[in-house]
Amino acid sequence: MTKAVNPPENRTTIRLHKILSSAGVCSLREAERLIAAGTVTVNGKVITTKGASANPDEDTIRVDGKIVQTTIARIYLALNKPKGFVTTRSDEKGRRTVMDLLPKEYRSLHPVGRLDLMSEGLLLFTNDGAFTQAILAPKNKVKKVYRVKTRNIPDRKTTAKMVSGVTIDGEKLRAESVTLKEVIGKNCWLEITLTEGKNRHIRRLCETLGHPALKVKRMSIGPVKLGDLKTGEARQLKVEVVNKLFKMAGGKKPVPLKSTNSRKKTGRW
Repeated sequence: MTKAVNPPENRTTIRLHKILSSAGVCSLREAERLIAAGTVTVNGKVITTKGASANPDEDTIRVDGKIVQTTIARIYLALNKPKGFVTTRSDEKGRRTVMDLLPKEYRSLHPVGRLDLMSEGLLLFTNDGAFTQAILAPKNKVKKVYRVKTRNIPDRKTTAKMVSGVTIDGEKLRAESVTLKEVIGKNCWLEITLTEGKNRHIRRLCETLGHPALKVKRMSIGPVKLGDLKTGEARQLKVEVVNKLFKMAGGKKPVPLKSTNSRKKTGRW
């Protein structure tokens, strides 16, 4: 057989070793070994390059000549993240991660973006890489709305500076909009909207301008609202909401869901 170059990357391709693992053929590590050994073909061509991708909905994938059933149900979850959990799939320091809040059958999903350790609120999970890229790409300007409690009350000049942006450690941080929502004694609640998220974006911006963020809670991502979702609780998103968000982020194809109306509490899924 003739060795082939990788299939071209596009919005619907997924790493080949992940396709094999999701299809139940083997583990991720074993899938990488099979690919390197030349036992995997895509549309009749041997693929041996690490990191190769394929389209599970359109390409014919075989292992040792046997066709792999590659239809992968797309899953989209919304979680109300509590404080004290790291947004990562695993943590070298042994801290609790957001994956600990999901049952085992959903731990193959990945979080869409991040919330820092002490921030809380809406966090999405999926197994759809194209969806994730579309939501996170700054050029798509998907709005994420946060409720932020700050120390003392910023004046109009300061909130204007938050919108125009400040450069911190060589990185420009800015908000799309900032609105004063409530005054509580010497402190206040702001509504801050971002269209891109950098590491500790809101906390760094507020602290640099003299009003450290005491609490940060994400309330929405595009049309997806936190609503009455309780802390530590998750739900699957309805198909119409997923497609609206995907379209807003530049996606073109409607997204099939595994389920559309379940809501299950942490530890009771």
